Amino acid sequence: MPRAPKSLSRMNRSLIERERRLQMKNLFSNLFTLLPPQPSKMSIPQLVDYATVYVSQLQKRVEELKQRKVELEAEHISQTATVSPVIDITDLGSTVEVNVIAGTTAESALCDIISILEEEGAQVLSATYHNAGNKVLLSIHSKVIFQSFSRELDSLKQTMIRS
Repeated sequence: MPRAPKSLSRMNRSLIERERRLQMKNLFSNLFTLLPPQPSKMSIPQLVDYATVYVSQLQKRVEELKQRKVELEAEHISQTATVSPVIDITDLGSTVEVNVIAGTTAESALCDIISILEEEGAQVLSATYHNAGNKVLLSIHSKVIFQSFSRELDSLKQTMIRS
C-alpha cells in the first residue's frame, strides 16, 4: 500500500505540470496574436525575443508621439495667441452690423463689443458666436436708438480693437 500514495503524488505532479504547460502554450499563443504578422513560424524563444523588441519599439513610439503632441499643442497656443482681431462695422442706416474674427483667447470680446455699442446708443437685436478652430467669429446686429450714434465708425472700430 505505500506505493499508492507515491504513484498518486507522481500522477498529481504530472497532471499539474501538464496544466502548466497548456497554460504557458495558451499565453504564448495570446502573445503571438498581439504581435504583427510574421512570414514564418517562430519558436517560443524567438517569439519572446521578438515581443520584447516590439514592445520596446512601441514604447519608443509612444514617447515620440507624446513629444509631438506637446509640440503641436504649443504651436496651437502660439497660433491662437497671434490671431489679430478683424472687425468690420457696416452702417445700414437705422441698424449697424458688427462682424469680428478673433483668436480663441478673446472670449470676452462679445460682451465688450455689446457694451460699447450700448454705450454709443445702439440696442443689440441679435448676436451670434461661433468657434471655428483657433478663431472665434462674432456677428452682432443692433438698432440705432439715439441720434448721438452718429459717431464715426472708424473711431468706434478703434474703441472695439482696444477693448
